[in-house]
Amino acid sequence: MESEFSTADGVVTSLEYSNEGILRLRFVDWQERDVSVAFEDVVAFKWQEAEELHPEEPFDGSYEIVDSPWIAMHASQGFLDDGIRYRHLKFNFNSCGSLELICSGFSL
Repeated sequence: MESEFSTADGVVTSLEYSNEGILRLRFVDWQERDVSVAFEDVVAFKWQEAEELHPEEPFDGSYEIVDSPWIAMHASQGFLDDGIRYRHLKFNFNSCGSLELICSGFSL
């Protein structure tokens, strides 16, 4: 998955969730620019500082997890809206942790 921003050496400054299903991530990137990302239709997310990488997973990048067991679990329990295509995304900030979430998409 190619994102419109780089998480390499980024420093997360805030993570805010609203009950409307919007998760806002703010961080400073490796070029000292402030980046703000809004994730839509969020049904699950987690932040962790411990590094947990799968083989071939970028330690300083982002990717989409296809055939996600996490999405399947939410679908089987009725937490996903029909008509919305959900994605399991992971953003690795090699300097401070990772954000993993299920959402429909994001915008800057």
